[in-house]
Amino acid sequence: MFVAPRICHTVTLVESDDLNLTQIKKRFKWLGLVGLPQLLSLPPILKDPPYTIAMGRYPWTEVILFEVLHIIVLYPTRRSAYRVAILAAMIYVSAQIYATPEVTDPLTVTYTMGFGIAFHFVFTAYLLFAEGPFPDHWRRVRDEIHAKSDGGDLDEKPSNFPLTKKLWWMVDVAYCVRMVGWVQEPRNGIPPHPPPSRRTFLWKTFLKLIINIIMVDFSTSVFAMSPAFDSRVHDSADGPETYFAAVPFLRRAPYILPFGIMMGTSMGVMHNIAALVCVGLGQSSPTLWPDMWGRWGDAYTVRKLWGCVC
Repeated sequence: MFVAPRICHTVTLVESDDLNLTQIKKRFKWLGLVGLPQLLSLPPILKDPPYTIAMGRYPWTEVILFEVLHIIVLYPTRRSAYRVAILAAMIYVSAQIYATPEVTDPLTVTYTMGFGIAFHFVFTAYLLFAEGPFPDHWRRVRDEIHAKSDGGDLDEKPSNFPLTKKLWWMVDVAYCVRMVGWVQEPRNGIPPHPPPSRRTFLWKTFLKLIINIIMVDFSTSVFAMSPAFDSRVHDSADGPETYFAAVPFLRRAPYILPFGIMMGTSMGVMHNIAALVCVGLGQSSPTLWPDMWGRWGDAYTVRKLWGCVC
């Protein structure tokens, strides 16, 4: 039901100095991979003059409104009518985003937008319907610790929180997908929590950030050498022979690993930056920032791969 928004059928190419083949060759040379494009028989896609696409309208208003609705639908109240109304508004706004025909570049904009919309719907449905009654089923560990230390009511429910605490709880549950720091946190599917030492955590996270950035740069350079991965060289009149499925298998298979590296390390970069900012500013404890991915040594079964590593 929830798919990526439609893309326009005409892609306009304009001249730009942002991309050129010389820069890509220098990047491979710096990595010691001068012969890699020839080894994989990867044809260069960049010609003189270089180009980029003329982007269409991005539905900023609808996307921001959908994000706000995704948050406020999780406001801790027992009134079902409130959530039904907000869910209806979310469906309407997502339909408006889907009906926007001007969004271009499906790999970087359209796919990401459609994935985000679908993911928000699935996670919201899980919170509201899959477990116990919402919102009182979902408890944060720190709320119970604070209640115990302050001599308050250990059974205080989120629906009875003060207004300010309700608002913070709402934002927290909307974006705490892995439920780290919650009573419902999975016991076997999340990497170990870091020790509480702030200085050690910041140093190790900074090193991980540098490594992830290098890996993202490397994997992106590999994709830049193949036209099958670049939507800018395709037109609606092009046949299927111009797309990735037409690339011979022996040339297609080496891209599987770089693609996985690119996706994983890109998410790792965002996770590292968020951890550095939140912990560095003293707004979060290092123990609430376990690694984004588990250890590859644990991926000895399919269940372990998808349950503990990815």
